[in-house]
Amino acid sequence: MPARNTIKFINSLKQKKFRQQYQLFPVEGEKMVDELLKSNFEIHSIYALPSWIEGHGIPFGELPGPVTIIRQQVRERCLVHPVNEEELGRMSSLDSPNKVLAVVHKSSWVPDPAALEGSLSLVLDRIQDPGNLGTLIRSADWFGVETIILSDDSAEVTNPKVVQATMGSVFRVRTYYTDLPAFLRMPEIRPLPVYGTFPDAPDIYSSKLTGHGLIVLGNESRGISTAVGMLIKQRISIPVFPRKGTMPESLNIAVAGSIIMAEFRRRVQ
Repeated sequence: MPARNTIKFINSLKQKKFRQQYQLFPVEGEKMVDELLKSNFEIHSIYALPSWIEGHGIPFGELPGPVTIIRQQVRERCLVHPVNEEELGRMSSLDSPNKVLAVVHKSSWVPDPAALEGSLSLVLDRIQDPGNLGTLIRSADWFGVETIILSDDSAEVTNPKVVQATMGSVFRVRTYYTDLPAFLRMPEIRPLPVYGTFPDAPDIYSSKLTGHGLIVLGNESRGISTAVGMLIKQRISIPVFPRKGTMPESLNIAVAGSIIMAEFRRRVQ
């Protein structure tokens, strides 16, 4: 049974300042934790119902204390603390707590700018909505985009709402926060194609696209910032198809990003 201070500590990780202080974040749910176990992320601890523990091949029996689970991917043993439904509910951010919650170390990955050559990457400028960011990470994973570079003022990847929206893709897509104008001016980055989305730009279906480079997506309401926009080499847009009556003002940024990644992949297979 976890001590009261342990539950208090896990609940503190729902707040950004404590996630930053401890460099830890919570992950909830069977699918999410199963994806975590297959990843290279370092796990601090796991809290699970006996049914989850037994379902992962660990004889639970009458053990009152923590048991270990072996992660084959990274040859690491993880401490699993058995909890009951009430205890898990006191830790959880979900309306209906699942069977398991993990506490995970934040990634310390730093991109090698030279390694981005020959690959397709996303650059996110001031994306604020956690659901949008989580969906973009999930879509990037689907389309084989392995790297996302984010502005320092974008939503936090380890926000529980973002993590949950990724459906596990957060453990496969590498993310990195930086000063975007400074990043795009780096000598290793400047030769790369840099595409940016603008409402009045040529449509993506008639534009010439390469199989590598950076796709820049801007803030949900304000678009790409002026400082970043000055460094865009090719402007693109998703065309509006005419119809009668009123139309929405814009596409959701996660939907737009998915359409753009799909077109890049379709064109340059």
